Amino acid sequence: MKRPAGLSPSSDFFSNLGRQLGRKAVPAIRKSKWIWDGLAGTEEESLRAEASLGNALANELRSVTAPANDPALVTLLDNLCQRLSKCVRDNRRTFRCEVVHDDSPHALALPGGFLFVSDSLANLCERHPDEMAFVIGHEMAHVIRSHVWERMMNEAVVRVASVISARAGAFGSWFSQKGMTLLRSGYSPETEFEADALGLRLAAAAGIAPTGAMVFMQRIGRLGRTPAELGPYFGSHPPAAERMARLAPLVRQLSESPDTH
Repeated sequence: MKRPAGLSPSSDFFSNLGRQLGRKAVPAIRKSKWIWDGLAGTEEESLRAEASLGNALANELRSVTAPANDPALVTLLDNLCQRLSKCVRDNRRTFRCEVVHDDSPHALALPGGFLFVSDSLANLCERHPDEMAFVIGHEMAHVIRSHVWERMMNEAVVRVASVISARAGAFGSWFSQKGMTLLRSGYSPETEFEADALGLRLAAAAGIAPTGAMVFMQRIGRLGRTPAELGPYFGSHPPAAERMARLAPLVRQLSESPDTH
């Protein structure tokens, strides 16, 4: 099968980020005491720790990627992100969507509500707002349901001893090696299905056609069946056919009576 433009599996977006992680992020993470607040703090302290970690990671990501030089696309995705954000019942997080230039279609959610979408993913969707809204909603759902934060915390818990000995750089070394790997690795199928459902509900609540999710899945289904054909982002998700089967009843329901989160 001929690979569609922009689906090169050789993109070094994540590998470059993994090698660079730690130069800026680790000092900020240590200063924020995010692990302690996340483990033992109040809910508000945990949210502040999550935002601090996400901000540090977002700064690191910006240092190793190029922003998309496409004002129209940046405006489109920012507007969609703001529309979806207004439909989130818990407004204690501030969601931001940034567009990066990369040949490999992907999207990334960081703790605290920092979202990054590649311009090639938008182009794959032919920039249709209803499809892009589902993509953004899916990534927002990973943050809302604390999937990404809990993954970081679960790994960090077993490294508390390293935090104690941070003067020796043990924690910084672990985070540089493992931090971004956790963010780029695939979630469990059920977690992805949960993000699909909530992302779809957010899109419908924002007045965006829920059928866009199905069109997006059909595009993925036409790309191929193996991770190599799909590229690293799509290859880490459940097969498009399974996602469509799980979403179809909800699409019908929301098309008749949109819901909110």
